[in-house]
Amino acid sequence: MLSEIPVNLQAVKKKDLDKEIMRAAMIAELDAVNLYESMAALTDNEDLAAILHDVAREEKVHVAMFQTVLMEVDREYMKVMADYALGKGRV
Repeated sequence: MLSEIPVNLQAVKKKDLDKEIMRAAMIAELDAVNLYESMAALTDNEDLAAILHDVAREEKVHVAMFQTVLMEVDREYMKVMADYALGKGRV
């Protein structure tokens, strides 16, 4: 089952719209990763599985690209990520 965008983008304040678009894009890319990896696990065709895993890796790159830009425009998100990386974040 694919995720739904958790926010109505038309209702988002203009100053927050790009951040919400990036978050929605990350959700879509992660859905794609899950889909391709799930399909790869189902097939016995090694060539097809390899292609699906390769495409899933490309989607992970897209997630990282959106996350990098999101950290540049959302200082709170950047702080949370930095604190977590330094072991200061709460789980």
